[in-house]
Order: sequence, then structure tokens, then C-alpha cells
Amino acid sequence: MSRRKRKCQSAAAITEGCRVKPTKAAASRSPCCGGIDLEVGAGARCAIVGISGGVGETTLLGLCAGLDRPSEGSVQLAGYDLSLMGEDGLAELRNAQVGFVFQSFQLLPSLTALENVLVPLELQGGGREARTEAEARLADVGLGERMHHYPSQLSGGEQQRVALARAFVHRPKILFADEPTGNLDAETSQPIEQMLFELNENFGTALVLVTHDPELAKRVGRVVQMRAGSIESDRQVGQV
Repeated sequence: MSRRKRKCQSAAAITEGCRVKPTKAAASRSPCCGGIDLEVGAGARCAIVGISGGVGETTLLGLCAGLDRPSEGSVQLAGYDLSLMGEDGLAELRNAQVGFVFQSFQLLPSLTALENVLVPLELQGGGREARTEAEARLADVGLGERMHHYPSQLSGGEQQRVALARAFVHRPKILFADEPTGNLDAETSQPIEQMLFELNENFGTALVLVTHDPELAKRVGRVVQMRAGSIESDRQVGQV
């Protein structure tokens, strides 16, 4: 995936968590984001919320993960300055420290559930324990009996469970989730959300989640509201 240079005037620092700090006001007429000041500590949770169809939330997620570059400022992930790293270094860092969950699951259709979950570990060199770890994560999400099924043989909820298992299999320091239940109905979403939070707590992973669902955001506990590419509010809410 090629990274795009976004019109975002901000600096982000992530040390097993996330910190975003502005360098100067946005100069573009239509910036994706600007004037951002945000920090998420190690093991903490943060929901980034915006209006449906708005700009800034997914872009901010991409900046924090090193998938995009700001036009000005710097980004740090796990203590590394991403502006000083090449594509190979960024990929290696993400694979070692970062987990991703996408709205559209992003499973490889030619691989079984187990093989999909094994991908991050194989990129790290595999090893004897890789298969055991992958099987354990699939068991965590209730798919121990369906690990040899292909994505086309799984429901949408089951595919997102596979995606959760894959995101946590290498025990990342931080997890970025972009609308993780956006393609699922309410009944299917609830157990997925519960599994996400349980895995997040069990592994002590920092969680940065983009959602337009206010109830899901409330479960995260901290809600950062964005509008027109800037943070409108940042508050703690009662977890449910």
C-alpha cells in the first residue's frame, strides 16, 4: 500500500500509545486534519468520533499508524520517528508493534481462517509456536471449530472474529480499529465488541478506535469528537 502525503499540520508521538501535537495551524484551504493535540497512553483506550461522511477520523488513524504522512510535523510510533524511516522499516515496525481491524475485514480469500491469522507471525519468521498461538487466538473468538474454513464459508461476524484474532496474534502494543462493526448488524456487533474489549484488556494493548456509533464510543470510555478535521471535544464518559 502506498502512503499518501496528507495535508495535515500535526506531530504525533506514540510510545506504546499515541500522542498527537500540532506544529502550526493548518494552511490548506481544505485540510484533512490540523491543530490536533491528542495523547493515548500505554494500554489506554480512545474512541475517535466524527459525523458520518466527515473528514479527519480515518486520516488521523492513518497518520498514527504510519500509513499516511503529514504535510508538516512528525509522527512517532512506539518511540520511533516515522519521518526518518523507509517503507521497509515502517512495515517491520507495524508488524511488530501494531494490530489493525478494518470495517471490511480485509481477509485473504485464498487462505483459511487459520492461515489468515498466521500471516503476521509468518512475516516475523514464524517458528514452532506460531500455529499454536494462532489456534489459541481463534479459540479466544469462538472459532476453534472453524479454523479451516475459508472466508467465503464464514458469515460477516465470523470473518470479523478472524480479523480480531489476526490483529492480536502477535501481541501488539497498540491496536487501530476503523469502524470495526460498521458492516455488521446490531445483534452481530455486540459479541464482536465484547471480544475486542476482552482481548484489549487481556493483552494490555492500547486501543484507538474510529466509530460513528455513540454507544460503542461510550464503551471505550474516552471520546474524542472531531469536526472538519479538528478536535471539537475530548472527554471521559461513563463506560457501559
